[in-house]
Amino acid sequence: MLINLYDKCNNTYILFIEVYYNAHHLYCIFFIIIFPRILFIILFPELGGDYEIYTTVAENILNGCGVSLSNPLTDECVPHFGGNHGPGYPLFLSLVWSIFNHSDNSVRIIQSIIYALSCLWLIRSTYILTQDKKVMIFIAILLAFSPLLIAWPRYVQTETLSIAATIYLLAELILSVAIKRIRIISIGLALIFATWIRLDNVFLVVPVAVTVIYIQGFRAGIIKGLLIAMIFSSSWGVWTARNIVVELPSLIPSDMIMPDGSRSPTGYLKWTKTWITHEYERPGALWGINRKNYLGITIPERAYGSLEEQLEVNKLLEELKILDQEDFPIKIDNKFAKIASDKINNNPVQYWITYPSIRALRIWTNPFSSFGWPNEMPDKGLSKNERLAAANGNISILIAKAQEYPIHALSKGLNAFYRIILMVLFAVSFILLFKSKNKEHIYIIFLMTSSYIFSRTVFFSLNSNFETRYMVTTIPFIELFVIISMLSFFYKRQ
Repeated sequence: MLINLYDKCNNTYILFIEVYYNAHHLYCIFFIIIFPRILFIILFPELGGDYEIYTTVAENILNGCGVSLSNPLTDECVPHFGGNHGPGYPLFLSLVWSIFNHSDNSVRIIQSIIYALSCLWLIRSTYILTQDKKVMIFIAILLAFSPLLIAWPRYVQTETLSIAATIYLLAELILSVAIKRIRIISIGLALIFATWIRLDNVFLVVPVAVTVIYIQGFRAGIIKGLLIAMIFSSSWGVWTARNIVVELPSLIPSDMIMPDGSRSPTGYLKWTKTWITHEYERPGALWGINRKNYLGITIPERAYGSLEEQLEVNKLLEELKILDQEDFPIKIDNKFAKIASDKINNNPVQYWITYPSIRALRIWTNPFSSFGWPNEMPDKGLSKNERLAAANGNISILIAKAQEYPIHALSKGLNAFYRIILMVLFAVSFILLFKSKNKEHIYIIFLMTSSYIFSRTVFFSLNSNFETRYMVTTIPFIELFVIISMLSFFYKRQ
């Protein structure tokens, strides 16, 4: 009896030591993840391009106006969707501000903490799946120091929480694979979190669907998928009902609606898709539209398919500039729609295949994207036009600016180099997939990753409003697949 009691006490002690040991390691990993982000916050704080609209909505929430924009003419509360994507980020801002006295640094730190916690969950889930501490260590290192993820917390923007939500969802998918059972409620909640922060995170349903069918089979997978869809869509159902009640012109933010809630010029946007192939062509063509600053619209010569088109567009733009700061007239928008339709009918292959393919390629190969780093050239550095010229092959511009701003150039170069290496390793990992042990779980992670990359790339390549940074939520998927695949193959050879 005494021996049994001793054994029980000893086992309890050992269990306690293991829990303490693991917790100690989690604390260390948490600190390692959070520390470099705090440094970026302290040394290089930024607001971001969408700061104004998010903070306006957040202020209105705190002032009892609900999710709304203040009418500049009457100062009355004008119901709104909640920013460019949804109500999630303004609600987050208002909550943090209410606790920490409108501190933007508190916002930056809290979103960094949320990111770190989601990383811990992915690290744990990966270890449960692989039972390999080496994989866990490498994942922790990349989540902490990946050049494409590390700098975003310095912005008061959606990216950090969007990445955190993606990592949390990925962790739930990995855990589902490990236990061979779909975690329906957790995945549904993760999708709600992700899409309320950014609407384009709706493409996370693609790897979710792939994983569900892979684990459960097609018939059972459909049922499980519908249950997840019910949980996921319930929050958006409530939000849709609210938007109907307050008489918003659309159920959710879309290309049909401007940031201020007014009608978007869909005909003009359709016309821009007949020629825009680089994100640095967007500022001149699109930013003035969003801000109703029609005087700032600039269109390059290559946009026009004929002299007739150029003359017609220039005439419409002159009419538009007279109406600066007013809503985009439907009459002018319809004329742009007619020009676009004629152009598409004359060359549908260019519109549906050639230009989207070019946009897809440039989304992934743009060497100038900062990915949140404070390496944007100063005002006297690379302008949008110079970036565009450099992207089209004018290397002399790059050489001159690199000599003038060597630190900025080196930082950008290292960032771009890492992206190239990551894409090469992804391709290599795909090849090694057929030679690795424990092929099953590597295979499903590849399916998750490739399906998510494909869906986001196709969507943004079919639009004129695209940026390389819109691909940032694919990075945790890619890095996880590369690490698991490479380590599996390497240790098999050992």
